[in-house]
Amino acid sequence: MNRLFSGIGSKIILPYLLLTLLVAGIGAFIVVNLVTGTLQERFNNQLLDAGRVVAESMVGYEADRLTVLRQVTFTEGVAENMADSNRQALAELVPQIIANSPTDAVVLLDEDGRELFAWQNLNTNQDATFQADFSPISEVQLVLDGHVDEFGDKRAFLAQTTTGPMLFTVGPVFLDREQVGVIIVGTDIRKLVIALTQIAVARVTLYDQNGQVIATTLGDGRENIADLLQEPPAQYATVLQLLQETPGQYQVVAENAALKVPLRQLEVLNQNYQLAFGDWRLRNASYGLFSVALPRNFIVNAAATSRDLLNIVFTTATIGVILIGFLVARRIVRPLNRLVDVTTAVTEGDLNQRTGIQRNDEIGTLAGSFDTMTERLDQRTQQLVAQTSELVAILQSIADGVVVLDTDDNIVNSNPAAQQLLSDLSEGFSKGALHELMNGHSPASFHKTEEQVRRYEMNGRVLSVSSAPVLTPEGERMGTVMVLRDITREAEAESLKDDFITGMSHELRTPLTVVKVYSDLMLRSANGHLKEQEHAYLEKIIKASSELEQHIQKMINISEIQAGTLNLRRENFSFTALVRQLNERWQPLMAQKGVHFSVEQPAHELTINGDRERLQWAFDNLLDNALNYTSEGNSVRVAVYAQGHAVHLDVIDTGIGIASADQRYIFDRFFRAKNEHNYTERGIGLGLFITKELITLHGGQISVSSKTGAGSTFHCELPLIVEAAEAVAGVN
Repeated sequence: MNRLFSGIGSKIILPYLLLTLLVAGIGAFIVVNLVTGTLQERFNNQLLDAGRVVAESMVGYEADRLTVLRQVTFTEGVAENMADSNRQALAELVPQIIANSPTDAVVLLDEDGRELFAWQNLNTNQDATFQADFSPISEVQLVLDGHVDEFGDKRAFLAQTTTGPMLFTVGPVFLDREQVGVIIVGTDIRKLVIALTQIAVARVTLYDQNGQVIATTLGDGRENIADLLQEPPAQYATVLQLLQETPGQYQVVAENAALKVPLRQLEVLNQNYQLAFGDWRLRNASYGLFSVALPRNFIVNAAATSRDLLNIVFTTATIGVILIGFLVARRIVRPLNRLVDVTTAVTEGDLNQRTGIQRNDEIGTLAGSFDTMTERLDQRTQQLVAQTSELVAILQSIADGVVVLDTDDNIVNSNPAAQQLLSDLSEGFSKGALHELMNGHSPASFHKTEEQVRRYEMNGRVLSVSSAPVLTPEGERMGTVMVLRDITREAEAESLKDDFITGMSHELRTPLTVVKVYSDLMLRSANGHLKEQEHAYLEKIIKASSELEQHIQKMINISEIQAGTLNLRRENFSFTALVRQLNERWQPLMAQKGVHFSVEQPAHELTINGDRERLQWAFDNLLDNALNYTSEGNSVRVAVYAQGHAVHLDVIDTGIGIASADQRYIFDRFFRAKNEHNYTERGIGLGLFITKELITLHGGQISVSSKTGAGSTFHCELPLIVEAAEAVAGVN
């Protein structure tokens, strides 16, 4: 209990809560009992009931007309006399049928829609006065044509007659299943409005689809009242839009009136009315609007009285809340001021400050937590200072240059080695050069390897540069760290090695050509003078010379690739035809080893631009590699397909596979994977390197996926020429 009443929640929330509950209780009591309970809610409910009664009564009057229609239709002699056009007999028979019905008018028409008999029940005139030909009326014509919809073969329509507006129901008359005419049963609209007003105990007004008043009981039906009630045509569309969600809403008039139907206030004969509108529907067709009106003067007067009373109550309560809040706030402000002072001091770097507040409420807990946090922050700061000193010492002792950049590529930190290196290269090294190194877009002398190590040549020096982003634990980039290393001597040694290999390759090719030519000449000119063993020796010399010549040619091509002097003889050619030649060449070689070989490619031609011989050499290297490392009984498959603006070629084997640790180096020159099978297969590790370089020179790319013991897949991608790519897209 002590903790409950000593907490800051009880000191602030409890007084305000009690006062709020008291004010809310008084206000709710007044609003519910004086306004909502007895006034607007009851008024809306009454308006709702009146609207429902009107909608249901309209349907009831429609049912009465249908009843009269059926009575006349099925009375013996009516259909026969209509078929014979016997007007005299109909005049004697029909009035007896409808004498006691609530119907105001009955008209019988022949098959052409012309009047046979008309009867009208009005106090002013017992004689019927209708037009002789009803066929121009669309609803009558539909019944004459025998049109049937989901509501049957009956129709309804609103018409202006010489005696006033009337609502008619139309139905066919049959004799021996053949239609012999039409019957029309009508209700006088003015009498209908008066009856609806009596039933609904509310003033009723009917409008047509243009918002014009047809009949009303507001203001006792005086003519000038109709001018006040006129609604614009847009009102009809608005009501339909609000009531069209479900058929059940057609009868909703005033339920949540301000949200569901448009309301209107109107003063008629010094009486303030509220009108609610609804959709006037019969047989799922809209004939306009109807409105119900109830006087609301007593609501206005009662609401004004309630408003004054509520103003007095809530004003008094507000003053009380302000006074109590002021007293409570003064009690809270004092310790909070102390917290503000200490927080400001800590923000400025004085971590020795403490609040010293001792209380049992939330402010005391906050102050204690803040003091503990400040103490731990002081300890953590000391630890960070020690760690920073260690990192600085490590950074200073690193022989390679380390540069730390922010997100704008500005140097924020560097070690002495980097400073010395940047100083030596200051004439050509800049922020732009660092940005190029970091993003891999340096000048032509820049070289990027698979290990993401970049080389940058400047002022006779060669730098090896590697970079990595500095990320927060959440993965947000804070900057970049770069390691710079002067590898001028290593680059020079590598260049000398490449020059030596190139020179030796050219020097070896000349004597090798002589050996190969004269060996071949000896073999051709032997004419049977050589023994079988001597003949075999010559063939081995020629074969070994050819293999050596191929290795030397690879070395020469590598030197040209490295120097950027390898010229491609580009032309547009059929990639599909190239693949067919590969199939013809490698099918017997694969079969000789017992390896199943298959080629899959689309039937349509795929055209690319490139050096046909160089690309054939690249793919031969892939197939040779697959054949060498696929044992007897396994398979090698070539799959070719077009996708987008590129043609794809996959070489898939089920051989020994490549270890995951070796896959990142598989395209490096002179690299051979370390496995038992490699010791039995000859090679110097240049085939895949040459293949990758040739495909790259053609604007393509190559990748490998493999699993030890399960085979390998080499995936090549080359660009199609634009016309070929569009043709492939059309085929697909």
